[in-house]
Amino acid sequence: MNIIGKKLLDQIGPGILKTAQFFCSFPCPFCGVKTDGINNFCLDCLKKLRLVKGTRCPGCGGALDGVLELCTKCIEFEQRPWEGAFAIFELRGLGQQVIHRFKFHNSPELARPLAILSKDILSSSNVKFDYIVPVPLHWSRCFWRGYNQSVLFCEELGRFSDIPCSRMLRRVKRTRQQAKLNRDERRKNLLNAFDINLKAAVQGKTILLIDDVMTTGATLSAAANVLKEKCSAQVYILVIGRR
Repeated sequence: MNIIGKKLLDQIGPGILKTAQFFCSFPCPFCGVKTDGINNFCLDCLKKLRLVKGTRCPGCGGALDGVLELCTKCIEFEQRPWEGAFAIFELRGLGQQVIHRFKFHNSPELARPLAILSKDILSSSNVKFDYIVPVPLHWSRCFWRGYNQSVLFCEELGRFSDIPCSRMLRRVKRTRQQAKLNRDERRKNLLNAFDINLKAAVQGKTILLIDDVMTTGATLSAAANVLKEKCSAQVYILVIGRR
């Protein structure tokens, strides 16, 4: 389902949707198998996604894998500049394929089923978020890709959760691709990369900062620090995939 078809579905009433579901079957947006839902992952794909369940690591949102407060991936890093974290799935197997298709293979329709997976995470959280904020791409990279996958995901999540999506962050420096850098290079690469969009700036709010993946957390840390320093915000993060 393309982005135009998705928006049309958003605009028609729930009664018409139920009628459409009765007469038509909708394919899984990843494997194409017919499903009973509208733009939802099929049961087989859901089983293959390593969804994070149980107690989450506050550093990355992944599953805790020991008795310590942080998981073994986060314990080697300095303290994170956020209050809590959520991840939808581990970035392995099918999860890695889904993210790769979403980012690099012109598949914006994956934003909706991914948001469906994350809405239960927010509903089970005790935190009341004022805004959902996507990590911005530099305009040149967004132009090359055609869209910012984190923005599309945020907009869909906002519809499901009734939390406004705000682009209060902007990227002011074009950086090298993080995937090609080591930990120290990633941190230096992102120095002064983000700033606040003054027209959307707010003070003292609770913000859910969104990115597609988290590896070392350098990008999210740089963005979260700007929100805390310039907006006095409480920041939580949500990522689709945790590497």
